[in-house]
Amino acid sequence: MPEDFDDYLDIQIERDEFHRKMGGALPKGSLMLIEGKYGYGKSIICQRLLYSVLSHGTSVTYISNELSTKDFLKQMDSVKYCVDEYLLNDQLLFIPMFPLLGRVVFRQDLIKRLMCARALFDREFIAIDTLSFLLVKDNSTADDCFRVVQFFKMMANLDKSLIITVDPEHLNNELLTLIRSMADIHFELRTAQLGGDTKRYMYVNRFKRAMSTVPSSIPFRVEPDEGIGIEISAMV
Repeated sequence: MPEDFDDYLDIQIERDEFHRKMGGALPKGSLMLIEGKYGYGKSIICQRLLYSVLSHGTSVTYISNELSTKDFLKQMDSVKYCVDEYLLNDQLLFIPMFPLLGRVVFRQDLIKRLMCARALFDREFIAIDTLSFLLVKDNSTADDCFRVVQFFKMMANLDKSLIITVDPEHLNNELLTLIRSMADIHFELRTAQLGGDTKRYMYVNRFKRAMSTVPSSIPFRVEPDEGIGIEISAMV
Protein backbone atom coordinates (compact mmCIF):
# COMPACT_ATOMS: atom_id res chain seq x y z
CA MET A 1 0.00 0.00 0.00
CA PRO A 2 1.23 3.55 -0.69
CA GLU A 3 2.11 5.83 2.19
CA ASP A 4 -0.89 8.06 1.48
CA PHE A 5 -3.42 5.19 1.61
CA ASP A 6 -5.13 7.02 4.48
CA ASP A 7 -6.55 9.28 1.77
CA TYR A 8 -8.42 6.33 0.23
CA LEU A 9 -11.21 3.91 1.10
CA ASP A 10 -10.27 0.24 0.81
CA ILE A 11 -12.75 -1.55 -1.51
CA GLN A 12 -11.03 -4.91 -1.80
CA ILE A 13 -12.87 -8.15 -1.07
CA GLU A 14 -11.35 -11.57 -1.57
CA ARG A 15 -13.64 -13.06 -4.18
CA ASP A 16 -13.41 -10.57 -7.06
CA GLU A 17 -10.98 -8.29 -8.88
CA PHE A 18 -13.29 -5.29 -9.05
CA HIS A 19 -11.07 -3.17 -6.83
CA ARG A 20 -8.14 -3.56 -9.23
CA LYS A 21 -10.22 -2.19 -12.11
CA MET A 22 -11.16 0.73 -9.85
CA GLY A 23 -7.53 1.69 -9.28
CA GLY A 24 -7.28 -0.26 -6.02
CA ALA A 25 -9.33 2.08 -3.82
CA LEU A 26 -11.70 5.05 -3.79
CA PRO A 27 -10.33 8.49 -2.97
CA LYS A 28 -11.89 9.96 0.15
CA GLY A 29 -13.83 13.19 -0.21
CA SER A 30 -15.00 12.34 -3.72
CA LEU A 31 -18.37 12.72 -5.44
CA MET A 32 -19.10 9.68 -7.61
CA LEU A 33 -21.83 9.54 -10.26
CA ILE A 34 -23.03 6.15 -11.55
CA GLU A 35 -25.29 6.74 -14.52
CA GLY A 36 -27.37 4.20 -16.42
CA LYS A 37 -30.83 3.11 -17.44
CA TYR A 38 -33.03 0.75 -15.44
CA GLY A 39 -31.54 -2.75 -15.20
CA TYR A 40 -28.03 -1.77 -16.27
CA GLY A 41 -26.46 -2.49 -12.86
CA LYS A 42 -26.29 0.83 -11.00
CA SER A 43 -27.55 -0.56 -7.71
CA ILE A 44 -25.41 -3.70 -7.64
CA ILE A 45 -22.24 -1.68 -8.23
CA CYS A 46 -23.29 0.72 -5.48
CA GLN A 47 -24.03 -2.24 -3.17
CA ARG A 48 -20.69 -3.91 -3.98
CA LEU A 49 -18.83 -0.73 -2.99
CA LEU A 50 -21.00 -0.29 0.10
CA TYR A 51 -20.29 -3.85 1.26
CA SER A 52 -16.53 -3.52 0.77
CA VAL A 53 -16.13 -0.24 2.66
CA LEU A 54 -18.28 -1.63 5.49
CA SER A 55 -16.03 -4.68 5.70
CA HIS A 56 -13.06 -2.35 6.17
CA GLY A 57 -14.67 -0.41 9.03
CA THR A 58 -16.16 2.60 7.23
CA SER A 59 -19.49 4.00 8.47
CA VAL A 60 -22.19 4.19 5.79
CA THR A 61 -25.56 5.78 5.06
CA TYR A 62 -27.45 4.13 2.21
CA ILE A 63 -30.60 5.89 0.94
CA SER A 64 -32.71 3.74 -1.40
CA ASN A 65 -35.93 4.47 -3.21
CA GLU A 66 -36.18 0.98 -4.70
CA LEU A 67 -35.94 -1.34 -1.69
CA SER A 68 -37.59 -1.74 1.66
CA THR A 69 -35.33 -2.81 4.53
CA LYS A 70 -36.48 -6.42 4.17
CA ASP A 71 -35.90 -6.44 0.41
CA PHE A 72 -32.52 -4.76 0.84
CA LEU A 73 -31.34 -7.49 3.21
CA LYS A 74 -32.63 -10.21 0.86
CA GLN A 75 -30.90 -8.57 -2.10
CA MET A 76 -27.58 -8.29 -0.29
CA ASP A 77 -27.81 -11.88 0.98
CA SER A 78 -28.55 -13.17 -2.54
CA VAL A 79 -25.17 -11.95 -3.79
CA LYS A 80 -23.36 -12.74 -0.53
CA TYR A 81 -22.90 -9.10 0.43
CA CYS A 82 -24.36 -9.78 3.87
CA VAL A 83 -24.77 -6.62 5.95
CA ASP A 84 -27.00 -7.75 8.85
CA GLU A 85 -24.30 -7.28 11.48
CA TYR A 86 -23.47 -3.79 10.21
CA LEU A 87 -27.12 -2.76 10.57
CA LEU A 88 -27.27 -4.20 14.09
CA ASN A 89 -24.11 -2.44 15.28
CA ASP A 90 -25.18 0.86 13.62
CA GLN A 91 -22.20 0.98 11.27
CA LEU A 92 -24.76 0.99 8.45
CA LEU A 93 -27.75 3.34 8.41
CA PHE A 94 -30.25 2.21 5.77
CA ILE A 95 -32.95 4.70 4.80
CA PRO A 96 -35.76 3.34 2.57
CA MET A 97 -37.79 5.95 0.73
CA PHE A 98 -41.05 3.99 0.89
CA PRO A 99 -42.09 5.33 4.32
CA LEU A 100 -41.31 8.89 3.22
CA LEU A 101 -43.06 8.60 -0.10
CA GLY A 102 -46.06 6.59 1.09
CA ARG A 103 -47.75 5.59 -2.12
CA VAL A 104 -45.96 6.37 -5.36
CA VAL A 105 -46.44 10.11 -4.90
CA PHE A 106 -43.37 12.30 -5.15
CA ARG A 107 -42.89 15.11 -2.67
CA GLN A 108 -41.57 18.34 -4.14
CA ASP A 109 -39.53 19.02 -1.00
CA LEU A 110 -38.12 15.52 -0.46
CA ILE A 111 -34.55 16.29 -1.49
CA LYS A 112 -34.66 19.45 0.63
CA ARG A 113 -35.80 17.42 3.63
CA LEU A 114 -32.96 14.96 3.09
CA MET A 115 -30.42 17.77 2.88
CA CYS A 116 -31.67 19.16 6.18
CA ALA A 117 -31.37 15.77 7.92
CA ARG A 118 -27.69 16.26 8.70
CA ALA A 119 -27.54 13.09 10.83
CA LEU A 120 -27.83 11.09 7.59
CA PHE A 121 -24.61 12.71 6.38
CA ASP A 122 -22.55 12.19 9.52
CA ARG A 123 -21.23 8.90 8.11
CA GLU A 124 -18.02 8.61 6.10
CA PHE A 125 -19.65 7.05 3.02
CA ILE A 126 -23.06 8.13 1.71
CA ALA A 127 -24.95 6.47 -1.15
CA ILE A 128 -28.13 7.78 -2.75
CA ASP A 129 -29.71 5.12 -4.98
CA THR A 130 -31.30 6.55 -7.03
CA LEU A 131 -31.49 10.30 -7.26
CA SER A 132 -33.76 9.93 -10.29
CA PHE A 133 -36.82 9.39 -8.14
CA LEU A 134 -36.00 12.11 -5.61
CA LEU A 135 -35.94 14.94 -8.15
CA VAL A 136 -38.19 13.99 -11.05
CA LYS A 137 -37.65 15.50 -14.49
CA ASP A 138 -38.72 19.15 -14.81
CA ASN A 139 -39.64 19.48 -11.12
CA SER A 140 -36.68 21.69 -10.19
CA THR A 141 -35.51 25.18 -11.07
CA ALA A 142 -31.92 26.02 -11.99
CA ASP A 143 -31.37 27.43 -8.49
CA ASP A 144 -32.75 24.24 -6.92
CA CYS A 145 -30.37 22.13 -8.99
CA PHE A 146 -27.37 24.28 -8.09
CA ARG A 147 -28.17 24.09 -4.36
CA VAL A 148 -28.40 20.29 -4.50
CA VAL A 149 -25.04 19.89 -6.24
CA GLN A 150 -23.48 22.53 -3.98
CA PHE A 151 -24.62 20.51 -0.97
CA PHE A 152 -23.08 17.32 -2.38
CA LYS A 153 -19.79 19.08 -3.05
CA MET A 154 -19.80 20.57 0.43
CA MET A 155 -20.11 17.05 1.87
CA ALA A 156 -17.20 15.88 -0.29
CA ASN A 157 -15.11 18.83 0.90
CA LEU A 158 -15.76 17.64 4.46
CA ASP A 159 -14.00 14.38 3.50
CA LYS A 160 -17.24 12.47 2.95
CA SER A 161 -17.41 10.08 0.01
CA LEU A 162 -20.71 10.22 -1.90
CA ILE A 163 -22.09 7.87 -4.52
CA ILE A 164 -25.13 9.00 -6.47
CA THR A 165 -26.84 6.73 -8.98
CA VAL A 166 -29.10 8.24 -11.63
CA ASP A 167 -31.30 7.15 -14.52
CA PRO A 168 -30.61 9.81 -17.16
CA GLU A 169 -34.12 9.40 -18.56
CA HIS A 170 -35.80 10.35 -15.28
CA LEU A 171 -33.72 13.20 -13.90
CA ASN A 172 -33.96 16.94 -14.39
CA ASN A 173 -31.59 17.66 -17.31
CA GLU A 174 -30.03 20.69 -15.66
CA LEU A 175 -29.29 18.78 -12.46
CA LEU A 176 -27.81 15.86 -14.39
CA THR A 177 -25.54 18.20 -16.36
CA LEU A 178 -24.36 19.87 -13.16
CA ILE A 179 -23.60 16.58 -11.41
CA ARG A 180 -21.75 15.29 -14.48
CA SER A 181 -19.59 18.41 -14.58
CA MET A 182 -18.84 18.43 -10.85
CA ALA A 183 -18.42 14.71 -10.20
CA ASP A 184 -14.89 13.59 -9.33
CA ILE A 185 -15.71 10.11 -10.61
CA HIS A 186 -18.21 9.48 -13.40
CA PHE A 187 -19.22 6.00 -14.54
CA GLU A 188 -21.67 5.43 -17.37
CA LEU A 189 -23.26 1.99 -17.67
CA ARG A 190 -24.21 0.56 -21.05
CA THR A 191 -25.10 -2.80 -22.54
CA ALA A 192 -24.12 -4.44 -25.82
CA GLN A 193 -24.99 -7.63 -27.67
CA LEU A 194 -22.00 -9.96 -28.03
CA GLY A 195 -22.35 -13.46 -29.42
CA GLY A 196 -26.07 -13.48 -28.72
CA ASP A 197 -25.59 -12.46 -25.07
CA THR A 198 -26.20 -9.11 -23.42
CA LYS A 199 -23.00 -7.78 -21.86
CA ARG A 200 -22.74 -5.01 -19.30
CA TYR A 201 -20.03 -2.36 -19.45
CA MET A 202 -19.00 0.40 -17.09
CA TYR A 203 -17.39 3.27 -19.01
CA VAL A 204 -15.07 5.47 -16.99
CA ASN A 205 -15.68 9.05 -18.14
CA ARG A 206 -13.71 10.59 -15.26
CA PHE A 207 -11.70 9.32 -12.29
CA LYS A 208 -9.81 11.99 -10.38
CA ARG A 209 -7.10 11.05 -7.86
CA ALA A 210 -7.07 7.38 -8.87
CA MET A 211 -4.52 5.44 -6.82
CA SER A 212 -3.42 3.52 -9.93
CA THR A 213 -4.40 3.16 -13.58
CA VAL A 214 -8.13 2.82 -14.29
CA PRO A 215 -9.21 1.38 -17.68
CA SER A 216 -11.58 3.32 -19.91
CA SER A 217 -14.20 0.55 -19.76
CA ILE A 218 -14.88 -2.34 -17.40
CA PRO A 219 -16.98 -5.30 -18.60
CA PHE A 220 -18.80 -6.95 -15.71
CA ARG A 221 -21.46 -9.53 -14.89
CA VAL A 222 -23.82 -10.09 -11.97
CA GLU A 223 -24.13 -13.62 -10.60
CA PRO A 224 -26.24 -15.12 -7.75
CA ASP A 225 -24.09 -15.98 -4.72
CA GLU A 226 -21.22 -14.05 -6.31
CA GLY A 227 -22.26 -10.47 -6.96
CA ILE A 228 -20.07 -8.46 -9.31
CA GLY A 229 -17.65 -10.37 -11.50
CA ILE A 230 -15.22 -8.99 -14.07
CA GLU A 231 -15.54 -10.26 -17.63
CA ILE A 232 -12.06 -11.02 -18.89
CA SER A 233 -12.79 -11.68 -22.56
CA ALA A 234 -15.71 -9.31 -23.24
CA MET A 235 -14.73 -6.56 -25.64
CA VAL A 236 -16.62 -3.86 -27.53
